[in-house]
Amino acid sequence: MPGQPFSMMDVAPTVSAILRLPAPAQAQARGAPIQEIVRDFPERRKVTVLAPDAFGDFAWRLWQREMPFLRSLHAERSVTLRSVMPSVTPVNFAAMVSGTDLDGHGVRTFNHSFTCETLFDVVRKAGGKSAGIGLNGYTGQMLLARCADIPGDAGKGTDDDVAAKVSEIAEGHAPDFLIAQLGRVDDVFHLHGPSSPLVVPMLRETDARLERLVCRLKPLGYAVIILADHGQHDVPNPGPNGKRGSHGTDADEDCLVPCTWT
Repeated sequence: MPGQPFSMMDVAPTVSAILRLPAPAQAQARGAPIQEIVRDFPERRKVTVLAPDAFGDFAWRLWQREMPFLRSLHAERSVTLRSVMPSVTPVNFAAMVSGTDLDGHGVRTFNHSFTCETLFDVVRKAGGKSAGIGLNGYTGQMLLARCADIPGDAGKGTDDDVAAKVSEIAEGHAPDFLIAQLGRVDDVFHLHGPSSPLVVPMLRETDARLERLVCRLKPLGYAVIILADHGQHDVPNPGPNGKRGSHGTDADEDCLVPCTWT
């Protein structure tokens, strides 16, 4: 993925440009549309953002051969994004939908409320609807679903439950904008560390899951953007919590994430 990375703050204006809507107010000063993505969707259409949590560029470079579907997409269309600081989940999902960083959106944890305009507001003002989806107790459900018009609580199960909820809402409600967090990716990286071979079965399942979702969403008229909120780095000597993967720093392992679209 050559070239300078784009910013997580560029996601919101990119989605707005595809939808032919104004960007959220703060995004007009901070983020900018990623033209490589926008130009592939010359006609107005609906947009889905699918985010495997913590699937950063570090893990992608290690394991992309285990993910043939994503590899095929990145071979055609690929950019790199840099997370805003701190490189944690609520802060960066909030950046995705607002186009600004923590100082601008005010969301430090998933219990906080936005202090700025978001994509949910922009779509609502235009007479459309949005959806936010995630597992119960995760940012997708606690923040995104709470702020969207159509809340998607996928329960306490697996990312398969998230995928099922995405399909259910897309087919039953056809929101203009849909964003979903695949949270179990982050869980497995925390448990084993992103460079451990023990993460490979989960990544293969994630790849197949994304392929199934794209096959469902494209016929419904969705542009699909696949990216992560942040990455992870290995923890050589785990502390009392036993976690072998972590994030939150400004290191490339934590901040650089791959992005593709179709």
